[in-house]
Amino acid sequence: MKKSLLYLLVFFLLSGCEEEVPLDTLEPYTEKLVVNEFFNNQDVFSIQISVSKNAYKTPEPVVLDSSKLKISLLENNTSIPLLYNAFDKVFYTNTKPSAGKLYTLSVSSSGYPSVKANGSMPGLLTGKKVEYVEDGGIDMQGNTSDLLKITFKDDPNTKDYYKLNFFYYSELVDKLNAFDFELKDILSAVNTIKTRDGGFLFSDESFNGQSKTLTAVPPFGLVKANTTFKYLIRIERLSEDYWKYNTTLEQYRGGLDGGVNGTNLFGGAVVVYTNVKNGLGIFAGANIENDTIR
Repeated sequence: MKKSLLYLLVFFLLSGCEEEVPLDTLEPYTEKLVVNEFFNNQDVFSIQISVSKNAYKTPEPVVLDSSKLKISLLENNTSIPLLYNAFDKVFYTNTKPSAGKLYTLSVSSSGYPSVKANGSMPGLLTGKKVEYVEDGGIDMQGNTSDLLKITFKDDPNTKDYYKLNFFYYSELVDKLNAFDFELKDILSAVNTIKTRDGGFLFSDESFNGQSKTLTAVPPFGLVKANTTFKYLIRIERLSEDYWKYNTTLEQYRGGLDGGVNGTNLFGGAVVVYTNVKNGLGIFAGANIENDTIR
């Protein structure tokens, strides 16, 4: 079972002036439990719990095992049985999350404040259509290349958040890769955030309730020799908590890089969002839709 460790990040930058802070005015720091769980419609729950001290001071946080934790998961106030994978140190279920249901996670461990988090997963998109036109576009070098399109209808009754990825498939290394392309429409907006995997985070602020079509033209020749499939278009409809975590994380990373995604290194502190009460981390859901183009 694959599980990515959550790296919790709190970033403090010094301003141009210095000011002494009396040590007796600082609140004592309390170690906290860290929740790591992004759930979706394609996978079962896979929950990992670590400790804030180790999350900050080591490359990978020390994860707590089942002997040190008491953990429960509810779906609309009904308990869901949790199993334990000792190799990966994750708690998992035999069933996948469902859209529109409320999930409540509670965790306690001796020596740490007990934590609790609520999470939900949005429903699937409506009116979604994916199109592929071979040699139907012009890439950034002026060459004729493939045109990829995705169209979907935004829900007028809700505030919606999205993540969109265009990938090409490399048969040589058996891997999906992002590619650079000319950004248009919402993908070029100043409030759209590009993620480390080449995706784009955006909300429906400028097109609430409307149909939206987004396009990409990959560089010429990427998949000309492919014998299996060529591209994959992935769109995720994110919960608000998922959106807040991802956007603040990318803003934090941008600060570290000195300006990625328009973040200014000297623009002030960025605190990564958490929805875990009395703890750190994230417990939030997304609905994922993948379309393969052959």
